[in-house]
Amino acid sequence: MIARLTMDTSAATWRGRAMRYVLIYVLLALVLVGVRYATQDVRVQLRAAAEREAELLTLRDDLEIRVQALTTPQRIREWAFTQGMRRFAEAEPKVSADIPLLPLPADLPSSPPDSSGNTSVSPAPALQPRLEVRTQWK
Repeated sequence: MIARLTMDTSAATWRGRAMRYVLIYVLLALVLVGVRYATQDVRVQLRAAAEREAELLTLRDDLEIRVQALTTPQRIREWAFTQGMRRFAEAEPKVSADIPLLPLPADLPSSPPDSSGNTSVSPAPALQPRLEVRTQWK
C-alpha cells in the first residue's frame, strides 16, 4: 500500500500559517526595537571616546616634545651646576705619577730565540709610561 500524501489547502490552515508568520515578524520587530533602544547611547559614547583619544594623543605628543627639549645635554649640565655638582674630572686635583717598569725574571730570556736557537739579550729601553685620563660629559 502506498500512502498518499495530501496537502491541506483549506482557508483555516492558510489563515493559521499567516497568523504564525505575522506573530514571528512582530516579535522580531519588537526584539530589534528593544535592542536599538538599549544601545542608543553607544554611538555617542564611541564618538566621545574617539575625541578623548585624539586629545590624549595630542597631549602625549606635546609632552614628548617638552621632555626632549628639557633633556638636552646643555640643560642637564646647567641643572647639575645649579645643584652644586661638579664634573668628575674636575672634582679633585689631577695627580700624575710615573709607573715603574716591572723587572724581568732572571731565568727567562728577554727576546725569543732566533732561527739558530740563540737568544739575544738586548737591554730594554728605559720607558717612562704615564697614564693620563680626561673625562668629559657628552
